[in-house]
Amino acid sequence: MRELDLAKARICVQDRLNYIGEQVYPSLFDITQVKHSTKEARDYLADEGNIGVSASAILVASPMVKMAANIYIHVNKPKNPTCMFTDKAEAVEWLEQFKK
Repeated sequence: MRELDLAKARICVQDRLNYIGEQVYPSLFDITQVKHSTKEARDYLADEGNIGVSASAILVASPMVKMAANIYIHVNKPKNPTCMFTDKAEAVEWLEQFKK
């Protein structure tokens, strides 16, 4: 996926909700293949898109996406604990504290 727009964000969230049902989980979001996201997608993901998520670890690869993820965390202010990582193992370890 090169660009994450609002329509794609809604599909991703709906697929996740269909999978988890009424449960709430800490979640790892691998956006290493995303090159750009629209403001509408970021706004949606920071609010409605966080349904069913107790904490978000965002996995990034490129410096450009890392910068965008930092902006998302500090400007969009997701409604749950959110942290960015470049290492998947570190992201999973951080999410452990949010398991019930």
